[in-house]
Amino acid sequence: MQSPPPSHSRPPLTIEDETLRIPHPAAPAPPAAEAERPQLAAAAEQALTQGLTQFRQGQYTNALTQLQQALAGFQRAADAPNTAKVLLVLANAHYRLADYPWAADYGRQCLALAQELCNPSLEQQVLEHLGNCHRHLSDPQTALDYMGRSLQLTKELNDVQSEMRVLNNLAMIYRTKGLNRQAATLYESSWIMAKALGDTTIQLQVLQNLGNTYQTLRHYTQAIECYEQFLRLHETHPGAGLSQPTLRRVLTQITHASIAIQDYNRAIIYLQRHLDLACTLGDSQATTALIDELSQCYVALNEVRSFQTSGPASGGLSAPANR
Repeated sequence: MQSPPPSHSRPPLTIEDETLRIPHPAAPAPPAAEAERPQLAAAAEQALTQGLTQFRQGQYTNALTQLQQALAGFQRAADAPNTAKVLLVLANAHYRLADYPWAADYGRQCLALAQELCNPSLEQQVLEHLGNCHRHLSDPQTALDYMGRSLQLTKELNDVQSEMRVLNNLAMIYRTKGLNRQAATLYESSWIMAKALGDTTIQLQVLQNLGNTYQTLRHYTQAIECYEQFLRLHETHPGAGLSQPTLRRVLTQITHASIAIQDYNRAIIYLQRHLDLACTLGDSQATTALIDELSQCYVALNEVRSFQTSGPASGGLSAPANR
């Protein structure tokens, strides 16, 4: 097992305007006597339940303390399956708190134990987790290695749900390496799977990611197609849990893509929709900016119409006036 990075090397995390000082675990305790193990395992199970509850309630420091107590209890009870379970819980908890070095350390511990237990399903989950950690740690090559191994296991396990998710995560790693064409191919595969499974939440996520990737590639027509599919899916499945900021980002992106190909009619439609949403939310700053952008689009549209009308009559072609 690799040693975790020293606690003094990283500052405390700041979560929702509160400084969170993460408690770091002590060295694993040796296994207890056989007679003590059932009681230790029961106490560890209780600590695990309490820690998960506290984490959901936002009591992060207390939650991590309880989870570490659960880990120590299962280790002393020589309960390897539950030890692996808590290691994965701790890895995911630190990941949620953006504490990626510790998230990766717990992940590596869990991976070693999953391999000892010959549990390929758990191994696949942990490899995917480690891939995501190393993407955030700006180590894309290691991230690709872990995520590639995770993808291979999803195929061996015939786990389509996990394969769909891993393809999406793998595409994100390719994007960090600037390999946007390869990322687009992976997103497309993930979206096809999500559509076949009827997983609306993943479809929305992948369509947004795919649209953003096409936008980076300057394939604006394909980006617009993705964003419009996203919006149609959102309209038909309003309970998919889509946040207002995400919806507004998509409306902004589709507007920019429309303007890039001088499709001002389409840009005006989505600007108006975004403006209505901003007014409903009482976002006066965004409302002012959107009105200004709408005005610019109407000016550009009129210039295009004027060009289309007067150009042939003048016997030559001339570009619309610069704004």
